[in-house]
Amino acid sequence: MTYANGTRDTRETRGGGWEARYRAALERGAGRGEALLTGVAALALYGFRGVPAAADVRVVDVLVPPRRRLTAPPGIRIHHAPRRLPPPVRLPPGLPAAPPVRAAADALRGVLDHDRTAALLRELLDARATPPAAAATALRAAGLHTRPDVAAALAALGSAARPPAETRARALLHTAGLPPPLWHTPLHLDGYWLTTAHAHWPRTGVLLHLTEPPYRTDDGTVEHHNALEALGLHLVHTTPRQLFREPDAFTAAVRDALAAAPHGPDPGRLRARPRRRRVR
Repeated sequence: MTYANGTRDTRETRGGGWEARYRAALERGAGRGEALLTGVAALALYGFRGVPAAADVRVVDVLVPPRRRLTAPPGIRIHHAPRRLPPPVRLPPGLPAAPPVRAAADALRGVLDHDRTAALLRELLDARATPPAAAATALRAAGLHTRPDVAAALAALGSAARPPAETRARALLHTAGLPPPLWHTPLHLDGYWLTTAHAHWPRTGVLLHLTEPPYRTDDGTVEHHNALEALGLHLVHTTPRQLFREPDAFTAAVRDALAAAPHGPDPGRLRARPRRRRVR
């Protein structure tokens, strides 16, 4: 598949050496295999308005297979695909790139600003006609969905961006007559960001975690959950399969956790509000 760059003319920058830099980055990432442009570099070639022009991109993001281990020199940033490389999109001047939704997810790794995140996602959805659910799935697969700026942008999309598991969980909680939680809201302890769970019930210390495949143990999630439980917070874990096959077990687990609340630190120390600072 080929995408023509219809929103930004790159001819003015072709003589400036950026194409050579992009090709060199791809060669470094490919080794004896394949590699794709991703992140801001790919978005520039797609014609995204919210990123620098191709010639102004200082760090070239490259997507490589999951097990390829590389040391990136200055000016190149390596990203690993979770399983295999997606089919390449050939962009003028013939450079292979990741699909827009994957490139956007990699670009957002370096963005920690709500307005910039929201603007990039709006352009992805509007200019590239990316379905909200597809964008949300890519961000969750990249592990970005719990970050406050991304979570807020996804929440603004409403039900269109919800995965089936979350839609199912919301319906089960409502049918069971359980108190509605806050969804994807940053939780702070003593003014410092603590976590952004899929959902939590204020002043109870009960958090809900929906485990979406592919399941990962190398991204710090397990350690983070252990730290939350060490504070005395109660995490209700469930999977999409359990939500659909064992709905009564899910609602019973939530009901029991709420009945035994409060859990963890004094409820007054836990607040739901926009992110400020993270404990290091």
